[in-house]
Amino acid sequence: MGLTRMMCPPAALSDNIVKQWEHVRSYVVKDGHLYLSLMADGGTYEFEPLPPGGSDAGAGGSATPLEKTDWRLIRLGDATVTGADPQRAPNLVLDPATLRVSGSGGCNRLSGGYELKGDQLTFGRMASTMMACLSGMETEQKFLAALGHVKRWRIAGRQLELMDDSGAVAAVLEAGGAKAAE
Repeated sequence: MGLTRMMCPPAALSDNIVKQWEHVRSYVVKDGHLYLSLMADGGTYEFEPLPPGGSDAGAGGSATPLEKTDWRLIRLGDATVTGADPQRAPNLVLDPATLRVSGSGGCNRLSGGYELKGDQLTFGRMASTMMACLSGMETEQKFLAALGHVKRWRIAGRQLELMDDSGAVAAVLEAGGAKAAE
């Protein structure tokens, strides 16, 4: 079987699948998922269908790319984030050309650097404007604090999970529908 590595970050799972392909002994399709069983109880791989109209384009098996996507904050820790003004929704866009992140905390514009290595993601010190808003300031402060703890990321469908070094989800963002300008 021939494979390409175009735009793929290093991924141990995809390398293992290739090495173990010859050891697949059976398959089952159940509830739209494909299950491949390895010989001698060596394990089972589960594959789910791609989202409608998309191909696998990013880490985490998602058609929604991490970079150049307008990510809207929907959850901080266990708390759901709701904004009164959609024009001021907390959001992030990561620019792979400059390794800069920009967006909004819900009141103030923010920007900073980021470092991406596979599923590892860290944000540098963030700068922001200094406006005072009647609402959203507490969420903004918590959002900025959460970004400082991010160590890993994962995309499931149209949702981006930002996790700390223990694997706890610090923030969940959703693709805002429009990709950032190139």
